[in-house]
Amino acid sequence: MRYHPAQIDEMEDHRSLISERVPPENVISLPKSRSVHVVLVESLNSTRALQRRLEDGVCVPKDAQREIIRLLYVATRHQVKALAAVLELDGLE
Repeated sequence: MRYHPAQIDEMEDHRSLISERVPPENVISLPKSRSVHVVLVESLNSTRALQRRLEDGVCVPKDAQREIIRLLYVATRHQVKALAAVLELDGLE
């Protein structure tokens, strides 16, 4: 048995991207929103990666910049703790 594609006039109201009108230039499709849990997990992973990178050492050209890196490291440690604590909450949606 050979396959024969259906003719356009034989098709019932089957929509496809080809039959859809192109939206105006000022219209964009919004991405599906992700759950808070997914966003928090991604943020925790990214923040942990930053923390590991800072722990491995960062070179700065001036001694005055060392304080900024130290503050970033401390803030990153606190962020990791906060994100991990939030992910342990029950009923987070």
